[in-house]
This record gives sequence, C-alpha cells and structure tokens, in this order.
Amino acid sequence: MNLLRLVIAAILGAALAACGFHLRREAQLPAAMQRVHIDIADASSALARDLGKALQRSGAQLVAQGGAGAATLKVGSNGYSTDVLSVGGNARATEYTLRYRVEVSATDAAGGELLPVQTIELTRDFTFDASQALGIAAETDLLRQELERDMVATILRRLQVVARGEH
Repeated sequence: MNLLRLVIAAILGAALAACGFHLRREAQLPAAMQRVHIDIADASSALARDLGKALQRSGAQLVAQGGAGAATLKVGSNGYSTDVLSVGGNARATEYTLRYRVEVSATDAAGGELLPVQTIELTRDFTFDASQALGIAAETDLLRQELERDMVATILRRLQVVARGEH
C-alpha cells in the first residue's frame, strides 16, 4: 500500500514537472525601478497601500519624494463607476457592472518614460435582488476590494513587460 502511494506521488510529481507548472513569483521590475516614488492623489488609499506593498515584495525600495535616483510611478485619475447591465420586467435594474478605471505611467529617475500613460479598466458584474438589499452593500465592498487587488497585479504585470523589454 505504501509503495503504491509512493509510485502515485512520483507520477504526479513528474507530470507536474513535465507540464511546466511553477508557482507564480513576484514581479520582475525594470532595473530603473529599484527605488520608487508612488505619485498618487490619495496616498492613504487602499490602492496606494497595496501597490506599495507589492512593489516592496518585488524588491523595490519606496521613497517619500521623487527625484534623485528614484523612479516615479504616477497613478493619475482612478475611480469607480456603476452601470446598469439589465432591467427586469418591473423596470428595475437587476444587474450592474462595477468598473474600476485607473490611469498609470512610470518614469525613471532621469524623467525618461518607462511606461507611457495607460488606462486600465477592470469590471465585475453583479446581480441586484431587492429582497437582499442589505447584502448588496457588502457584496459591492468585496467587489471593490477584489478589483483593487486585481488592479495592483495588472499594474505590476505591465511593469514586468517593461522589464522583459530591457533584456
């Protein structure tokens, strides 16, 4: 019985290794972004906080002010909007789309463009049930948190593409 388990484990391990599976690593940042200043209107926002933590996990050092020896990651406009996706037979909205839109760009310490201004828009759809009105606010908050996490990951992936272009 133990031999069978060992053989099955070895086969599964070999199959995973053969398919190229590996755990996702932290983003590889461009060499010019080892010291980074995040330029965002609301420095205490969840996006600024999560983006700072993600940059640090990727090996960057955050600095309070841009300039001497520090790249700048500029987060321009960012905000949420809600659009009606569908309307029921009683002329009331039954589905919504929550949109999170962020403009981002990055420059190196000398002011050279690393990442041109890009608009990133993420969306999530959700259903509105009038009988569950109290749960809608909690669901919307959870969707916003999920969109913020996804936005941070998307920004880091864009920076990683810039880093790959350097090689």
